Amino acid sequence: MLSPASSILCPKCYAKMKPVFFRWKVGDIPCLSIYFYNAEIRTLLYRFKGCGDYELKDVFFAYLSFWFPLRFHGYTLVPAPSSKSHDEARGFNQVEAMCQCLGLPIAHYLEKRVEAKQSDLSAQQRKEVWKYMAYVGPSSLRGKKIMLVDDVYTTGSTAKACLSLLKARGPKKLVFLAMSKTLRK
Repeated sequence: MLSPASSILCPKCYAKMKPVFFRWKVGDIPCLSIYFYNAEIRTLLYRFKGCGDYELKDVFFAYLSFWFPLRFHGYTLVPAPSSKSHDEARGFNQVEAMCQCLGLPIAHYLEKRVEAKQSDLSAQQRKEVWKYMAYVGPSSLRGKKIMLVDDVYTTGSTAKACLSLLKARGPKKLVFLAMSKTLRK
C-alpha cells in the first residue's frame, strides 16, 4: 500500500533531498531543520517559490505527514511572514502551503510590515529585520503550544525576530521548524 508521501515523492527523489533532522537552539528555544540548504532543496524551492509551481508544496514535508501530528500534538503552526506583494504575485504564501500537509492548525500571528525581500537586504539590514515584523495575533498565547515555521534559516535574523514577538505573548511551549538551514562556514 502506498502512503500519501510515497504518492507525492518517490523514495529515490526524497533521498536526493538528504534529510538530516538537524537540531540547535536559538537562545532557549529548540529548533529543528529537516534539510540543509543543498542544491536539490535550492532547485525545488526555486521551482516552488520562484516559479510558482504550487504542486510542489507537499514535497518538503510529505514524509513527515504521519509522524508530525503525533510528535507535535496540540501545536499551532505559525508561518514566518513574507511580504504581501510577493504572496499575491506568486498566488500563495510558500511557508503556509508547505505546512498544509502536516495536519496541524495554522495561525497567522505575524506580519511583515515592509515589502523587503531578505535576499535584497544588506547584512546590516538583515540584522535589523525585527523592524519589519509585527505581531497581529491574540493578546496572549498563554497555555498554547506554538511552532514557528520558515522555509530557509540563513542568518537567523527572521527567526529571532519572530520568536521574540511570539515569546513575549507567553506561550506554554515555543519551538522553531526550518524546512532547510544553510551551512555556515
